[in-house]
Amino acid sequence: MYTTVKITVEAKKRLEELQARLRLRGIKASLHEILEKLIEIGVKNEESLIDEFEFKERDEDPMLKLLNEPLDWGVDDSSMKIDEALYGDLNDSLHRHRNLRSSKK
Repeated sequence: MYTTVKITVEAKKRLEELQARLRLRGIKASLHEILEKLIEIGVKNEESLIDEFEFKERDEDPMLKLLNEPLDWGVDDSSMKIDEALYGDLNDSLHRHRNLRSSKK
């Protein structure tokens, strides 16, 4: 009996490349057979497989790190004074969209 397993396009390409390299060595194997062998290898070498997954989990997402440790802009409330902090005091200059008008009457 067979079942369907979804993998990314990139993973499928890599699996097909592995299949091609095996053919160059004289081993004809279907993608199904290769996946079964990889599963057997994973079961036999469970610790190595676990190490691969733990390695990926240790990599911290840089955006999450930035959210957890935000940069100090020297502004008490950067959400309200972001334009002032970036561009200076806008009260003394004209707003760039001041002369735009809505087409609605």
